[in-house]
Amino acid sequence: MPATETVVLFMAAALAVNMTPGPSIAYVMSRSFGQGRTAGLVSALGLGTGSLLHAIAATLGLSAIVAYSPMVYAVIKYLGAAYLVYLGVDLLRRRRVRIADDGPTGLPLSGVYWQGVLTEILNPKIALFFLSFLPQFVDPVRGSVAGQTLFFGLVFHVTGVPINMLVAVAGSAIAVWFSRNPLFEQIRNWLSSIVLIGLGVRLALSERR
Repeated sequence: MPATETVVLFMAAALAVNMTPGPSIAYVMSRSFGQGRTAGLVSALGLGTGSLLHAIAATLGLSAIVAYSPMVYAVIKYLGAAYLVYLGVDLLRRRRVRIADDGPTGLPLSGVYWQGVLTEILNPKIALFFLSFLPQFVDPVRGSVAGQTLFFGLVFHVTGVPINMLVAVAGSAIAVWFSRNPLFEQIRNWLSSIVLIGLGVRLALSERR
């Protein structure tokens, strides 16, 4: 097992990373803003599951394929970008629904969950992040490298999922305020869709680093 001070240092670094505004926070905010608190919370769980799968892939060495194969990286990136754009367009085409505090999602919660999982899985930058971030805290002297990598991947979610859930609650609160005015409600629907489409375009145009 890693040393206690290493675990504390990792949690502090993970907290800083997860609190930094990025695609995950924007995605959850868009979901809760456009479809309600429940959809936002379920989306956060979906992203967390997808991120955990990336951590497992890093443990098994599968993320190295993404890191060292430009073709695989490109295929995953463009599939992910296309999927985000599709979600944005699909949300835009759906009939507007008035959002209550725990309002309807307009989509079965199982669908919301799996959309979050796929969105995270189809982001190759997450794979590269875990491949570069987790090994920095692994000490071969402390035991199995694979075991420590998986351990840190699990610990990463101790801060990541709760933060995304807080974002979901905040987004839904803003949505309720918007829904009190028909004009604002229409703007809310457009904004949530544009964020998803924007995330897709951003991913498609992003360069490999």
